[in-house]
Amino acid sequence: LLTPSAYGAASLVGTATSLVSVFALAGIDMSYARAYYSSGPPSGEAVEHFCWRIAIFTAAPAAVLAGLAWWFVNKGSVELDQHLAILLALGVFLTVINMMSQTRARLEGKYRAMARAVVVTGLVGAAAGVGIAALWRRDAVALIIPVLLANLIPILMLGIPPVSELATPSRLGRKEGMTLMKIGLAGVVTAPMYWLLSSSDRWFLQLFHGADSVGVYSLGYNFAFLGVMVNTAVMTVWLPEAAREYEEDPEMARVILGRLMSRLVAGMALVWLAVASAGGDVVRWLANSRFHAAADVVPFIAGGVFFYGVSQLALYGLLLVKQLKWAAVWWFAGGLVCVALNLALVPRLGGIGAAITQSISFAFVAFAILTTSQIKYRLELTWLRLAAVMAIVLGAALVMVPPWSSIPPLSIVIKFPVGVAVSALVAWVIAPDWWRRGVELVRLRTFDWRLPPG
Repeated sequence: LLTPSAYGAASLVGTATSLVSVFALAGIDMSYARAYYSSGPPSGEAVEHFCWRIAIFTAAPAAVLAGLAWWFVNKGSVELDQHLAILLALGVFLTVINMMSQTRARLEGKYRAMARAVVVTGLVGAAAGVGIAALWRRDAVALIIPVLLANLIPILMLGIPPVSELATPSRLGRKEGMTLMKIGLAGVVTAPMYWLLSSSDRWFLQLFHGADSVGVYSLGYNFAFLGVMVNTAVMTVWLPEAAREYEEDPEMARVILGRLMSRLVAGMALVWLAVASAGGDVVRWLANSRFHAAADVVPFIAGGVFFYGVSQLALYGLLLVKQLKWAAVWWFAGGLVCVALNLALVPRLGGIGAAITQSISFAFVAFAILTTSQIKYRLELTWLRLAAVMAIVLGAALVMVPPWSSIPPLSIVIKFPVGVAVSALVAWVIAPDWWRRGVELVRLRTFDWRLPPG
């Protein structure tokens, strides 16, 4: 129902929302997550109260300024509607509040509630988007309003601290407040650099190839970005639980977190393989032929998602020893790499060049942060097993990324059992104890199923 230019305009609004939101948030969610369970003050409700007040009082003016900037910059523009400024402003404010609400839910262990919010958000957002496009408007609005709902619904379902409490002055002194803010202040650098790596590609495409090119690329990006669901699920638990484990026993945490991180990286690699293998087939199956070129960018963007997930896991050391400034240094360097590669590759290769840039840039940041984290607080990672897993996954990808049939659904069906076999092999290599327990569980369930009643 929608044209590539509609996807292009919505994508640019989305990237602008992301950029302004990270400045407005200023890393206060990281401070919130790290200090809430701290063994020394400030901690607990005092931290929550302070962080929420900061987030609200920065989000509101940032949203207004973003809307005004969009209105005046795009005045008279043919491709980009200046009236989208209102939706942009709403998006910025709701994004910040949603991030804080998600952090609060994680700290309170409300993982089931978060899962329910995700399900409701997906169903309502999809229905709203299709309904708007079919019955009302066939422009970027049909894509932006579902994103606003995706931020609003979790806020309503997960809740925020009582407004009456937030209206009262902070219980922390100025010195305590500044100390708390410094924990996540690196986010002022790292988050914009993340935006640069993950979103500036669309602006380079807009500059050199126009909104239609952005729209086609954005569709492929959306399919490839499916892997971020796993990243989000992992990071929902990883950093708060890592902080708790570290506070209990820093030495034992090296072993426990190292083993778990190795397995999480292997799991993320399998997700990349699944998305890269099926993504192109899904694009050719579900999208109009105008968007089929998007299939080529899926493996590279999915690679960027994988390396971003690794970079977030690798933050453990810097966060635990409260030296996130090194993350800021490496994200800034990654931003320079990203800009240089976009300038070199996008004019000549278009969307493929932008996707390759994402993958290389995120890989650079991931390896740099991991190396620094290991220096600051070394985890006992299972390097040999991880290397074997990467070799297996890359070897499988060389075979599984190209289509196996001219009929996309058939191609996916044929690839599926091979993907299952590769996943089983990876599980056996990286987590033999989990593998044995899984096999035993299947054996017992199968045996019990065959027994007569009683």
